[in-house]
Amino acid sequence: MNVRDLINEISISRGQSSSSNHMLSIPPSRAPSPPANAPTFSRRASIVLIGMRGVGKTTLGTIASKALGWELLDTDIIFEQQEHVSIAQFISTYGWEEFRKVETELLERLIPTNLTEKVIACGGGIIELERNCAILQRFRHHGPVIHVLREKDAVLAYLRDSPQYPPFLHETARETWDRREQLFRECCSFEFVSLTVPIPPAPQGFRDIITPDQTFALKPVEEDFFRLLKFIHGVDTKKVALPPRGPRSYSLSLTFEDVRQAIPVLDELSTGIDLWELRADLLSSCELTFLAFQIATLRHHSSLPILFTLRTVSQGGRYTNVSPQDEKAVKNQSLLFHHALRLGVEYIDLEVVMPESTFLSVVEKKGNTVVMGSYNDWEGTLNWSSPQTRYLFERITQLHVDIVRIIGAAKSFEDNMALRQFVSSVERSSVPLVAINVGPEGKISRVLNPILSPLSHPLLPRAAAPGQISFYETQSILYLTGLLPAKKYYVFGCPIGHSMSPAIHNTAFAHLGLPHSYSIKETATVAELQSVMLDPTFGGASITIPYKVEIMPYLQHISRHARIVGAVNTVTPIPGGRGLSGDNTDWRAITTCLSRSLTPANVVTSSTNALVLGAGGSCRAALYALHQIGVINIHIYNRTRLRAELLAEEFRKLDPLLKIHVLDKLDDGPLPIRPPPTMIISTIPATATAPTYSSTTSTSSELIDVGLRLEHLSDAGGVAIELGYERRITKLLSLAQEKRDQGIAWAVVEGIEILLEQGYEQFRIWTGRRAPAKKVQEKVFEVYEQQRRLMQTPEVR
Repeated sequence: MNVRDLINEISISRGQSSSSNHMLSIPPSRAPSPPANAPTFSRRASIVLIGMRGVGKTTLGTIASKALGWELLDTDIIFEQQEHVSIAQFISTYGWEEFRKVETELLERLIPTNLTEKVIACGGGIIELERNCAILQRFRHHGPVIHVLREKDAVLAYLRDSPQYPPFLHETARETWDRREQLFRECCSFEFVSLTVPIPPAPQGFRDIITPDQTFALKPVEEDFFRLLKFIHGVDTKKVALPPRGPRSYSLSLTFEDVRQAIPVLDELSTGIDLWELRADLLSSCELTFLAFQIATLRHHSSLPILFTLRTVSQGGRYTNVSPQDEKAVKNQSLLFHHALRLGVEYIDLEVVMPESTFLSVVEKKGNTVVMGSYNDWEGTLNWSSPQTRYLFERITQLHVDIVRIIGAAKSFEDNMALRQFVSSVERSSVPLVAINVGPEGKISRVLNPILSPLSHPLLPRAAAPGQISFYETQSILYLTGLLPAKKYYVFGCPIGHSMSPAIHNTAFAHLGLPHSYSIKETATVAELQSVMLDPTFGGASITIPYKVEIMPYLQHISRHARIVGAVNTVTPIPGGRGLSGDNTDWRAITTCLSRSLTPANVVTSSTNALVLGAGGSCRAALYALHQIGVINIHIYNRTRLRAELLAEEFRKLDPLLKIHVLDKLDDGPLPIRPPPTMIISTIPATATAPTYSSTTSTSSELIDVGLRLEHLSDAGGVAIELGYERRITKLLSLAQEKRDQGIAWAVVEGIEILLEQGYEQFRIWTGRRAPAKKVQEKVFEVYEQQRRLMQTPEVR
């Protein structure tokens, strides 16, 4: 369909004339009403979990209830407590019909009286009766009803071998599964695939639902589930920041028939991009469950948001064109898009040539999903200089989309210039525009397009469209055309001869094709750095000791976080030549490592205790990180009590709820902390060259012993973080590892991990891009091991 046909079709569907001679004089049609029925829930609304028996509803419910501090209500458990008999025995005695009757009565009492701050896990057959379906469908207007899925064969094998569940009536478990799947989807508001992860068995006699070691193994499941919950409630919808506030952004169209084929190279494929485009029309199947597992797999292996696209043949894809007169085809296409919304995709692409009923119904139900209204001209009829193209843009914006995407076809280089002139003519629109030309002649349009520009990658089976180029090529062209000037970055400090920071940033620059450089700048005074920071080529700097505080008077802006921490480790020029800005990424690195290492069993609550060793500058970053993740009970141990007291007093002013206690000693008996700390952060050097905390003399190769003992670490598991990285394994980390060897879920975070994380955050601040973590980590560990063999002096960054 060409532009003229599209505009005529839209006009006719609105009851307007199709004459092109007076089309532009026709007043804009009445736009559809803004979305009104999209699911919006209070963050306190209870969460209801439904799904087949054995998919893990109780496990997910336990994870969610502990993390949220809500009560878990499991209908199967409540049923057995109420009837004083197991479900299997009840059914054996009274039959399935009586069981369903009692189960329904239970649900009718449970839902209305537990509308807030509960996690309700329902039995696998709850949807067998229409009365129950009606209850769930009513509730989903109040709170989320989430259909939980797992791999069918794994669950069926578990059910077959488990004596806990009675046999199904008149059908096999597989037949029951296939029949119920549609019923679950008719009753739910969202769908979650709980991908199977290896779970260690519980010790004999363990009575709790989940052991501490099992919660550690379930961390990936927790992360996947809470990604969906955060999206549902708008806490973190993973929206890409668009220009002018954000940097240039890019998407990558996956062209695999099965996303699982991409897993080995997913890290490489994600280089430089901000968004995955899942081309559902290129997958081997569009069956709903297959799509659910495709999206779940992609999410499980990447934190990037997902754009769901179903490109039809007329728009350059493989999905069959849908005629508005073909009711079955319209229904099937609509099901796919609404299923994508049910899966919580962050972005969805809607072709403006699709049946209007489907387009408007998706927009109406979009919730927190960003809708991209797209038109793809594969016939080469679109003329960027034509008034019809402007009319097309305005028509699409009237459909209440969040982003417009118009794709043309370049026959000459001049077509790209016409495209840029068109973009300039609509830049004041409140709706962002993605505009590119396909084909070899259109490559430059992809480079110049600043919003979610579609890219390809050599590791893809094929490009999604002709003329697509890689992120690396895009950056090279931007540099050659002067749109990406080379910048110089530094690490400032003294002494810093063995800093690891150049390995971090130069590796990242090279892998992303960025023309920047990073080098060491060692000076006797901070004043000597001023001329470097005022140079037009200055891109930013890492600040290390002794200048983290001394640099602050030279900065025109200091972030709130850096002011609280009392130190700056990152300097960036303010755009427009308005001076320099200072920030601190140390606390962010600690926060990141804490968050990803805490298991569902050790989620932060009002009773959580943390222990910080040392009271120097790094301690401030640790205290702030703990405060930011919600810890209010913090204990400090330092050789000099007065210094710790002063620091504690200062941070107590940050939050009236914050309780910071200073300990006198560690080595005699149990810690005076109840419950024991589940987070321990050491901010002191791992080794020493002179007598210090230990009662005996230390050398540079000896580990410092502050008196921490194995019994001081909680038997509920926890996280041990070492900020120093002159040694890979320290006293604290060896104790945590010993706990792990005992089967207790203690996570170990080495100092070099903190170093990497703060470097990744610096890289993001400077470039607006994610650092290629895997490549950087490989290089840093290589350099780190080389330096350890060549030197004995602890490295300082």
